[in-house]
Amino acid sequence: MINKKLIFDLGFHNGDDSDFYLQKGFNVVAIEANTVLVKAGTRRFANYIKEGRLKLINRVITDTKGIVKFYINPTRSDWSSCDKRLAEIDNSKSITISVKTISIGDLCRKFGTPLYAKIDIEGQDVTAARQIYDLMEKPQYVSFETSKQTYMGIFSWLYISGYSSFQLVNQLKNPGRKDEKSNTSGEGKRLTDYRFSEFSSGFFGRDLPPDKWLAYDEALSRYLKYKELKILDNQELALGWLDLHAKL
Repeated sequence: MINKKLIFDLGFHNGDDSDFYLQKGFNVVAIEANTVLVKAGTRRFANYIKEGRLKLINRVITDTKGIVKFYINPTRSDWSSCDKRLAEIDNSKSITISVKTISIGDLCRKFGTPLYAKIDIEGQDVTAARQIYDLMEKPQYVSFETSKQTYMGIFSWLYISGYSSFQLVNQLKNPGRKDEKSNTSGEGKRLTDYRFSEFSSGFFGRDLPPDKWLAYDEALSRYLKYKELKILDNQELALGWLDLHAKL
């Protein structure tokens, strides 16, 4: 049974997403591979951790069992990845660490199936989508950061997993978004004064505009049009980057 009070934050980073979910009244299980960010998050959310509302776990989501290498970008921590090529995409020299692995299935067996899983794990998003497919019981809502390398795999795995409605959300606009839902129509507590940061994934589920949910074919078609414009001119015609939200 889905735990409607539980969210998975897979790709904790600096904790801005977990902060939003916790303030809305949800319990959070967060995964972060970067040990420096885990230590910072442990300090930032000490009270929530003490209360048992946040589980912050130093692991990396992969299909490999055991320990893998993780590459930290020295100036852009959000570009860090199990894929060295991605971590060094700006020609920087990454810092290599070793991190224990975990799967989404492992997390569900230990903590239960969440209402929502936010997934933003550089280079492992398609792996995560495939692991969602393998779950007997799936989250009601999921979201993934997309890229030209990963979008087709993410769309495909979500579709065959049974997700029927999709919404594309431009992450560049999140800092300006406000909660305009009533207490009864949205997810969790209403936070009218909450302000998202540049690192925030933003709203999810019933907090997203209801008229923006699309069928699979239409969502994929719109993504491809966005991708074409981005290739032509990503400074004027297709600003930002897109998260793909899906619901059962």
